[in-house]
Amino acid sequence: MRIKGLLRSPRYDLAEILLVVSIATISILIRSLSATFPLSIQEVDSWYIFYHAVMLAQAHNNVYSVPPDVKAWFPSGFFIEKLDSLGLPLIISLVSSPFFSSYGINAVFTASLFMSVALAGLGVVATYLAISGLTRSKAGATIGALIVALSPALTYKNLIGGLPKTSWGAVLVLLSIYLLNRAIERRKPHYGALASIPLFLAEIVWGGYIYIDIGLIVAAFLAILLNRNDEVTTKSITLMTVFTSFATSLVPSSIGFLSQITQGLMMILTSMILLVDLYFTKKLDKRYPKALVLSSFAVAFMIIANVVIAVSEKVPVPSRYYAIVNPFYQTSVPIYRTIAEYIPQSLTSLLFDFGLALFISIPGMYYLFKVGNLPGLWLLVLGVVSIYGVSAQPYLFNYTAYMVAALAGLGVHFVLTRVKESKMKVPSSIFLLLIGFSLVADSGSAVLASDVPSSLITSGSPYNAPNYAWTNTLNWIRNHTDPKSVIFSWWDYGYWLEVVGNRTVIDQNNTNNITQIKLMAEIFLNNETEAANIIENYFHLYPYGDPRYTVPVYIVAYDAVTIYGDKAFIGYPTNIGGQFIGYTNSMGDIGKAMGAMTTVAGYPVNEYLNVTLINSTEFNIYRNFISNPSLANSLLGIVSNSYTMAWTNKTYNSLIANMFIEGLQVQGYTVIAPFTANISPSSIDLGKPLPGVFMEYFQPVQISMYPLYQRDYQVYIMVVVYQFVQPGTIAQA
Repeated sequence: MRIKGLLRSPRYDLAEILLVVSIATISILIRSLSATFPLSIQEVDSWYIFYHAVMLAQAHNNVYSVPPDVKAWFPSGFFIEKLDSLGLPLIISLVSSPFFSSYGINAVFTASLFMSVALAGLGVVATYLAISGLTRSKAGATIGALIVALSPALTYKNLIGGLPKTSWGAVLVLLSIYLLNRAIERRKPHYGALASIPLFLAEIVWGGYIYIDIGLIVAAFLAILLNRNDEVTTKSITLMTVFTSFATSLVPSSIGFLSQITQGLMMILTSMILLVDLYFTKKLDKRYPKALVLSSFAVAFMIIANVVIAVSEKVPVPSRYYAIVNPFYQTSVPIYRTIAEYIPQSLTSLLFDFGLALFISIPGMYYLFKVGNLPGLWLLVLGVVSIYGVSAQPYLFNYTAYMVAALAGLGVHFVLTRVKESKMKVPSSIFLLLIGFSLVADSGSAVLASDVPSSLITSGSPYNAPNYAWTNTLNWIRNHTDPKSVIFSWWDYGYWLEVVGNRTVIDQNNTNNITQIKLMAEIFLNNETEAANIIENYFHLYPYGDPRYTVPVYIVAYDAVTIYGDKAFIGYPTNIGGQFIGYTNSMGDIGKAMGAMTTVAGYPVNEYLNVTLINSTEFNIYRNFISNPSLANSLLGIVSNSYTMAWTNKTYNSLIANMFIEGLQVQGYTVIAPFTANISPSSIDLGKPLPGVFMEYFQPVQISMYPLYQRDYQVYIMVVVYQFVQPGTIAQA
């Protein structure tokens, strides 16, 4: 049985189709394991995508009439980027449309889960098509598809409900490469118009379209320098870019740092480069070397670009992209030094993420450079740039994983071809056997990575046990606070509070105003009086009971707490599961205060951590247990891992510390001062009790504690909600 039409060359028989469907089914089944847990929307960004899909569905899919996001960070209010309403939210809304009138938001929720199922399958198909189209190699295409299906690291973001924009962007780009390659191979340029459909979707689904567009321009230059441009290629690219540019020009607002029109012009520049090359090839080839003409054209373009930049007095490159090009710039921006997705990765991290595929991708790159046409060179550029980019900023991982898988499939084809040409069968078998062992190991890890609840259900803890402290808090906020309330919290939980809690937040995961985040850090790190002054002077919000009061203001924080009898310890035991000896560490806001918050606020961390106390404690343990080196090293590890709890007086007086201390004390617990335990060979003193804390400007109104671990001590996830009140006034709740 043969399928004809667009897929006529190469042909795909029934066995091949069944193979791809089987691999796609495996990918879907692995990622679907996470759907067995409640609240299957994963991570935090996914909640915001779901939120915009709901707004679009309520607006009958009219992106021009979507209401402003009145729950966005205060005091901007009425804040919305149309980009957030396009791409995945629009597709999700369209899928849910036939059922929205009957099932409402539940239809959108179900469509969100369906989109993740579609991604798990479509990613396999796109990878297979891209590789087989460029090589006509079933073996290479199968390996590439299996890498995508069984990747444990890719599974973390591609779980059901994950809605990763970067993954969708990569899959759509691979489909564009496949269709563009078909247009050139079949010498039917009008198929380039078909390639514009997934390319347009990639442009609006993923905000990192700059990689796609500039990658295409660089690939065009390479094609010219390597003599791989021809009339069919130019016509195919022109149709693809023109149709894509026209579609993006209809976007209701900017989809990035370039406006709709200028973004389209940047794409058309690719066609212009190829057309100029054809002109010089036909007319001036004998008199002017092509490389010289091309270089002159590039220099002219750079001069024009610099003039435009000088006139506009603005560099049209977002700081996150500039930080990739200039790694030293990244260290100069405090927020980039605190976000894991912006911190450069080591080589060992890359090897752990991509495994054997990273090595196999190298011969794939060589193959594309040696024999690839323009679509192949486009994939080469995208792959090389993305690997470099992910080494600088890990948030590109999901996108890069697909590029590496495609390059690895091409590498398999290249190696097998060379082995076949050399007439050696044994090395080929060993090579495939090695890849097979790697994929079997990956499949087991992928299953374990998928069989976990969402981050909201685990309350952001490093353990996969379900925990409902955050969901209980969000439900309380939604049901027991005024809809006009403003919520202050560290930005990590902004989307949860905005979307699930349905309240206005002070900062969220898409907050571009670094000053806003800096002020939030200052509120947490200073005493309650200074925190109250910041809220009043910078945000013009006033405590309940003040004559200037307008709307309720709440502050939310979370961390782990350990309960031992009637004593409470902030944080969780660093040797959780072992004997409790009084030393704890933070998995929540205390840990973030001692690193991310101090960095963003510009405060020296040694003002909050007592280094002398850490050193003296470690020295005393070493001296007391010198006769038992094994026990001494174990104890030193526990203490050194608790360094975030070695507080100075400034930390004890900070709002973030007092919120947890008072929150535990009002429940009747005696709170033990962190890092005050005393361990000797004969006894263990768990630490000194703290005096009572009673804040005047902030009153606890809701405390959620949910068990995480129980032994002879109990570890809880604790989320506290405080209301901003005038001293002497009783909180509303």
